Amino acid sequence: MADLIERKSLKLLAQAGQTLSQIVSEGLCDEPQKKLMRAMLTELRGMLDEFEDAYFGD
Repeated sequence: MADLIERKSLKLLAQAGQTLSQIVSEGLCDEPQKKLMRAMLTELRGMLDEFEDAYFGD
């Protein structure tokens, strides 16, 4: 069961990486939407917290 939880949490980490990539892409636009970037950053923080809790079991 622990192995399954670790795999699922690693998938979440991969999703967090994709979200970070989207934030960077938006930031590189000629007119970045900072409100959107902040919302995605908030989502990213939540994903990372969830990953840390699930993977490391803290």
